[in-house]
Amino acid sequence: MLGACRTPPAARPEPLGQWYVVQQGETLSEIAQRSGVPEEDLLEVNGFKSAADAVPGKMLFVLFGPGHHPEAPPAAPATPVATPEAPAPAAPAGKQARFRWPVDAPRVTSVFGSRWGRPHEGIDLQAAIGTPVYAAEEGEVVYAGNRVRGYGNMVVLKHGDALLTVYAHNSVLLVKVGQHVSSGQRIALSGQSGHATGPHVHFEVRRDQVPRDPLQFLPGRAAKP
Repeated sequence: MLGACRTPPAARPEPLGQWYVVQQGETLSEIAQRSGVPEEDLLEVNGFKSAADAVPGKMLFVLFGPGHHPEAPPAAPATPVATPEAPAPAAPAGKQARFRWPVDAPRVTSVFGSRWGRPHEGIDLQAAIGTPVYAAEEGEVVYAGNRVRGYGNMVVLKHGDALLTVYAHNSVLLVKVGQHVSSGQRIALSGQSGHATGPHVHFEVRRDQVPRDPLQFLPGRAAKP
């Protein structure tokens, strides 16, 4: 999932795992076994009280097992690997946008698409440390923590129509997993946690786990420095 994240590509560490949606009839034990990691690790990383929390349709973060190569998904059927779409314009004038901006007076510092020869799966928004970060739409908190390498303190919200929104590099998280939030509710304070060389908000939109250009879901155009 990185903003004014100016770290050279060669220095960026490989991810610890990937997002996954629990399938009907599937258990957390089966997911852990396929991934080659202890079930207890998946419970801890996802903030589950027990394996019963891994209900069908629930999104969880699946760790890569020892010796796993990131290009080979650890679980099948795993999250589809997708090539991000080319940068596209924001919602056309007269068309109501799906989401609101996650910060006030947004200024885009990095767009969606290819960067340094690698996918940049969201947009970066300039934000001083402590800037309020708002839910782009009402939804359920499915992740709130700092266990995903590179993203720092991160919140992931699940919305209708198989949509997820991601808010990363925060200094403080104001919500917990399982909490329902309303559109525009403060969910975090921006920061510089994770792999980021300057304070900002990294914002992603995913549909069916596939990264989409957030500008397609947001109103108008943000200012650029």
